[in-house]
Amino acid sequence: VSTVSSPKRKKRKKYRSVISDIFDGTIISSVQCLTCDRLSVTLETFQDLSLPIPGKEDLAKLHSAIKTGSCGEAYAPQGWIAFFMEYFKSWFWGPVVTLQDCLAAFFARDELEGDNMYSCGRCKKLRNGVKFCKVQKFPEILCIHLKRFRHELMFSTKIGTHVSFPLEGLDLQPFLAKDSPAQIVTYDLISVICHHGTASSGHYIAYCRNNLNNLWYEFDDQSVTEVSESTVQNAEAYVLFYRKSNEEAQRERRRISGLLNMMEPSLLQFYVSRQWLNKFKTFAEPGPISNNDFLCMHGGVPPHKANFIEDLVVMLPQNIWDNLYSRYGGGPAVNHLYVCHTCQIESERLEKRRKNELEMFIRLYRAFQEEESPSTFYCISMQWFREWEGFVKGKDSDPPGPIDNAKIAVTKCGNAVLKQGADSGQISEETWNFLQSIYGGGPEIILRPPVPPVEPGILQTEEKIELETHGL
Repeated sequence: VSTVSSPKRKKRKKYRSVISDIFDGTIISSVQCLTCDRLSVTLETFQDLSLPIPGKEDLAKLHSAIKTGSCGEAYAPQGWIAFFMEYFKSWFWGPVVTLQDCLAAFFARDELEGDNMYSCGRCKKLRNGVKFCKVQKFPEILCIHLKRFRHELMFSTKIGTHVSFPLEGLDLQPFLAKDSPAQIVTYDLISVICHHGTASSGHYIAYCRNNLNNLWYEFDDQSVTEVSESTVQNAEAYVLFYRKSNEEAQRERRRISGLLNMMEPSLLQFYVSRQWLNKFKTFAEPGPISNNDFLCMHGGVPPHKANFIEDLVVMLPQNIWDNLYSRYGGGPAVNHLYVCHTCQIESERLEKRRKNELEMFIRLYRAFQEEESPSTFYCISMQWFREWEGFVKGKDSDPPGPIDNAKIAVTKCGNAVLKQGADSGQISEETWNFLQSIYGGGPEIILRPPVPPVEPGILQTEEKIELETHGL
């Protein structure tokens, strides 16, 4: 018995969301073989950093590494004087853990040796290695989770160590990859989630900063109370939310707002994505102007967006466009909104195709249902069928790829047979031929219902009747 390889499938669409725009960052994770120096690099998307809280021994290792210079840069942003002040405090009140300590522990080089050796692709064997990571792209909002809960086999415990954290000016430059294009790496705190209680029970509260008055508030169920900054700083943080800090972006927003108020006469009006403008109003780094969310590949408005195009765009005078374009670039420039004729024709063609395929399938399926005892069934992957159904019913704009029965089939004696418990459906030979002629793919999986054996007594009676009939 062997598995069946899948045919080439259509490329998956990459969907974006406001959550991704705000919280997505990118980490470069590298593993180096210490024998052949081969470097394996992986790019990973993250929406939060889950940081360990270093214990006394771990802190000692991190702090001793400063002398060797291996992680001294991680402590540079908070200043050497501040670091030594914290260090001396630890002699009297126990270890003082800072958020910078937690970050340094997370990004510290990990020696891969002993039972944790690295499987080198070049050496083709287990080797000693070193693993390290840096941030390629920081998100607009950085979510930091502190690992306060430790789960063992039989019990769980909570780490109650106080972790000090800055309200402003968290500098993450030491953890940035050298080739990163990121410009802004300084963050200000906007919210803290705290857990009061034990590992088995407790209560969550949150501290949040109001952007309008820069005051902090405690949110405890339905109760909201103004609190001081010192209350926030003394909190036992569990999750912290930091926002990129960029004074230049704020000045730029104020400048554009002032230009809008001037209402300078304009001969040309430009349409700009409302989505991008929202980024400009809120993000420290909105990125280049992007109008592609309301345009098709031909530069017009897709037919399915024509009815609500006013919700997707904002019309700006020429002087505002000139300022935004000179500062951020991007585009394309749009002065006229029109429904794309090419997309309209393609849309009508697809609609006709959907209708024809759906009508033919219904007709063939009804004929199949009317058969009393079909001699053969053709199996089809329900995963593929759902994609096809989404297309013909207009839920998905793109048709599915080739029929992919690989996940429901196994090979026995050179033939594809249905895998036990597979997510499959049964269709007629005519329906299979119809779908296969359009989409191709496979493999073909045929089920033949067993023919019930004829009882010997009935067979002898039938033979006797036949002989008597011949005798007559």
